[in-house]
Amino acid sequence: MYQSKKSNAGSGAKAHNDNKFFKVGRIRYNSWATPVLKAYDIIVYESELVHIYNHHAKELSQLGFTAYDFVKYISDNFNEVYEGRDGAKILVVRRENLSHRAIIELYLKDKQYQIKTATPIKTKQLSKLKLLCANAHRT
Repeated sequence: MYQSKKSNAGSGAKAHNDNKFFKVGRIRYNSWATPVLKAYDIIVYESELVHIYNHHAKELSQLGFTAYDFVKYISDNFNEVYEGRDGAKILVVRRENLSHRAIIELYLKDKQYQIKTATPIKTKQLSKLKLLCANAHRT
């Protein structure tokens, strides 16, 4: 489990070192998502974890996640990919009987995916986005 001593994300304190990042996942070769995602690592900067915590602390607490655990969970369990703005991709964890979905928005930079944001989202908000691909075995 991710310990808050590695990052300021658990306290909401400002990150002082924007170069500190964590690998939270990887898009695999020949996965169901490779038609729309290249096989690269997924990383998150400490400053982005602080941002996620500061904007979604209440929701994350109710779900039992730290900011790091939340993005890691989505990276490991996403089953839909949507088109985001400006070339970004949105990874979604969709499960039956849930009124909310968990998403991360990421973009490709220097042969790695960087997380731009992460949030719980209502299902109806997803209907406004373009679905690029889905894994039918994980819904």
